[in-house]
Amino acid sequence: MGADTDELTWAAVLAGDARSFGLIWDRHHARVERHLIGLGCPMAEVEDLAAITFLELWRKRVAVRFVDGSLLPWLLVTACNVHRNAARGRARYRALLARLPLPEPAPDPGELAAEQDTAQTRRVRETLAASRPADRSLVALTALEGYTVTEAAAALGLTESAARMRLSRMRARLRAAPAEGEAS
Repeated sequence: MGADTDELTWAAVLAGDARSFGLIWDRHHARVERHLIGLGCPMAEVEDLAAITFLELWRKRVAVRFVDGSLLPWLLVTACNVHRNAARGRARYRALLARLPLPEPAPDPGELAAEQDTAQTRRVRETLAASRPADRSLVALTALEGYTVTEAAAALGLTESAARMRLSRMRARLRAAPAEGEAS
């Protein structure tokens, strides 16, 4: 079947032979891609537009035209049309983006965090950083996540009394931490 023309292979496609469509693909997809590249198609779109070209071949399977028994001329014209449609779509998208108003400048989240960084939050952060990981997790679960001491203790594998003792010690460390400007 390798010596068959596209016209004979296409007749097999129309008769329901899916492998014959694969033969047409194998024969022409590289040439269609080269043609798209030659038209100036962005490299990122070449494969997609070639696939769209073959999709059009399938969609219009009963109306394709052959030149000397070959589908290649029809495929190349279709690839050109697909490329122009994609270029028009990109131009419309760029025009839309150009018409949109520019967004209001948003404040830098880092600057917002720095403004909210009070002496008290720095002391809490420093005290937590100097604590054991289990104690940090316990504080996070109870103070930030809203779990009860019993639930946090169970999650960390501690007894409730041990968890309460650790939280009490953490509060004492926070109270004892020197305020900004105080001598340590």
